[in-house]
Amino acid sequence: MNPLQQRASRHRRGRQYRYGLLGIFILLALWQGVWLAQLFPAMFLPGPLAVAARAQQLFIDGSLSRDLGVSILRVTAGFLLAVLAAVPFGVLMGVTTRGRYLLAPLFSFIRYMPATAFIPLLVLWMGIGEGQKLAVIFIGAYFHLTLMVAGCLREVPKEFKESAAILGATRVQRLLRVILPAALPAIWEKMRITLGWAWTYIVVAEMVAAQSGIGFAILRASRYMDITTLFAGVIAIGVVGIISDALFVLGGRLLFPYVPSAQEATR
Repeated sequence: MNPLQQRASRHRRGRQYRYGLLGIFILLALWQGVWLAQLFPAMFLPGPLAVAARAQQLFIDGSLSRDLGVSILRVTAGFLLAVLAAVPFGVLMGVTTRGRYLLAPLFSFIRYMPATAFIPLLVLWMGIGEGQKLAVIFIGAYFHLTLMVAGCLREVPKEFKESAAILGATRVQRLLRVILPAALPAIWEKMRITLGWAWTYIVVAEMVAAQSGIGFAILRASRYMDITTLFAGVIAIGVVGIISDALFVLGGRLLFPYVPSAQEATR
């Protein structure tokens, strides 16, 4: 990338960040305006300053960071297990016709089943320990990610595969040296999206017999009508999500600098 392109890229990223901050500011302003107008009772909709003060208090006493840490470990573990299981089956469906015919209908059927519907069965099968919570996150991410990985492999240009075959590459060599490297940037982007979905399941994953975690804290606050703490927990999940998303973007730029579209896709 020449200096002119680097400056243009920095300018685009700077404009993106400015618009992002402007969007957040507009949302906070609307929230403050609704609160000042008292469109809802104050006990049901606290103002942003009250939520910020409560979040600061929870962070100082350590409860917020402790609950977030537990939930981050659960989401990360469930997500990584889903990735490890999804990639092989996604590759099988993406590069073999028989694998696609055999597995795609089954995975398409299961992915429409909400992960929350499995909670009673998971409790019966796995108890109320950490395994049950990881399983909810795993189920919520696994089937979607597998189908998306298969789709990324099928979207590799046909010319790449034909050129490798003409040069004498075996089927395994075409997979390892052509198809996977070409599909990895798109797979990375699908993983980034799936991680966001995994975070949406943390509250339901911590509904059953949990004693810690941000989802547990949110549910406990809802029971006691502590709406300020509830808002603080929800916003904390959003902040962690933004950070994890930014890390994925950075990882994509470092891992796939040879594919300009990968950098653009992860912005």
